[in-house]
Amino acid sequence: MIILGIDPGTSRIGWAVLKTQKRNILPLGYGCWQLQEKEQEKRLLRISKNLTQTIKQYHPDYVALEKVFFFKNAKTVMSISEATGVIALVTQKQKLPCLRLTPLEIKQNLIGYGRAEKKDVQKLVQLIFSLKEIPKPDDTADALAVALAGLNKIQNGHFQKNN
Repeated sequence: MIILGIDPGTSRIGWAVLKTQKRNILPLGYGCWQLQEKEQEKRLLRISKNLTQTIKQYHPDYVALEKVFFFKNAKTVMSISEATGVIALVTQKQKLPCLRLTPLEIKQNLIGYGRAEKKDVQKLVQLIFSLKEIPKPDDTADALAVALAGLNKIQNGHFQKNN
């Protein structure tokens, strides 16, 4: 099984592709899309193109998307909501089931405590994948955590493809 994890943002979007192979979980690829465009419409188009290209390259069975539900800045939450909408649209067009996980669910799934520190989750990601350092920027490490939490949820039978 292959899962694509996405950490949405306004100027950067973290992504990570994991594959289960027997009892191992292998990262096939991960990184961060830098959204340099000034206009939001052009950023949204870039997200659509990058996501479509990543799906065509890795052929995931699922997409796990961090569900952002709180921000101090209303303008930021609107931009991220628009980006999330584009991601949802692309996954639907590609007929991919999409799990939406809150930061609390991701931390609970990986650490066992929903109020764990972000650095604890990132350190766990580094250890699980035997990485020399925590992937940078943070969006990349977060996307690996989103993918891993989504994978755990699927493997534990808490998500079905028809959801």
